[in-house]
Amino acid sequence: GTDPHTFEPRPQDAAAIADAAILFANGAGLEEFLQPLLESAGATDKLVEVSAGIELLAFEEEHLEAGDPHTWMDPNNVILWAENIAAALSAADPQHAADYQANAAAYIAELRDLDAWIRSEVAQVPAESRLLVTDHGVFSYFADEYGFTQVGTITSSFSTNASPSAQELAALEDDIRSFGVRAVFVGETANQSLAAQVAADTGIQIVILYHASLTDDSGPVPSYLEFMRYNVNAIVNALK
Repeated sequence: GTDPHTFEPRPQDAAAIADAAILFANGAGLEEFLQPLLESAGATDKLVEVSAGIELLAFEEEHLEAGDPHTWMDPNNVILWAENIAAALSAADPQHAADYQANAAAYIAELRDLDAWIRSEVAQVPAESRLLVTDHGVFSYFADEYGFTQVGTITSSFSTNASPSAQELAALEDDIRSFGVRAVFVGETANQSLAAQVAADTGIQIVILYHASLTDDSGPVPSYLEFMRYNVNAIVNALK
C-alpha cells in the first residue's frame, strides 16, 4: 500500500536492512531512498537488484539514465526477477539450491500462464481502442508487450510526486478528445484530484488500478498474479 516514489524509510527499516542477509530491490533507479540506508548500514553488498539483465525502455527524464524502472508491468520481465532471486538465494544457501530453483521454475510456469491469459483478455479490445492515459509513466512495458498506445500521462514524470502545468493538462485533454480515449487510469496510491479534473473536462471515466504495491491477504491484490489480473480486467472492461 506504499508508493515507492514517495516512500520515506523509518528507523526500523534501517535496522531491518542491517540484520538482513540479502536485500531484494527492483533496482533501475526506482528505490532512490535505499542507497543511503545501505551505506549507513554497511550493507551495500547485500543488495540484489531483481531487474538486472532486463532491457530497460527509454524514459525521457534527465536523472533516469538507466531507463524506465517499472519492469514488473510485464510478467515476462518478472520471469527474470524469479531467476535472479533464485540465483541469489542459491548462492547464499547452496544446501537448498535445488529447492530455490524448483520453486522458481514452478512460479515461472505460472507467469507464462499469466502472459497467455493477458493476451486472450486483451484480444477482446479492438486495436484502435487500446489507448492508455495514466496518472504517471508506469505502463510502458505493459503497453509495449500487449499492443497498447500510451496517449499521455497526467504528470510527465515517472514519479507520482510531480505536478503538471496548466498547459500540459490542456494538451493532454486535447489528445484525449482527438484520440477518442475512453478512460484515465489512476494508481491506488496516487492523488486522484487532477485525474478527476481531466475526466470531468473530457467526459471520460476514472479507473483505479494497482501499479506500485500489493494489498494484504484480505484485499484484491495480495499477490503479483492477482495484481496483474486485477489491472488487466479493469483495463479490458473499460476499453472493450
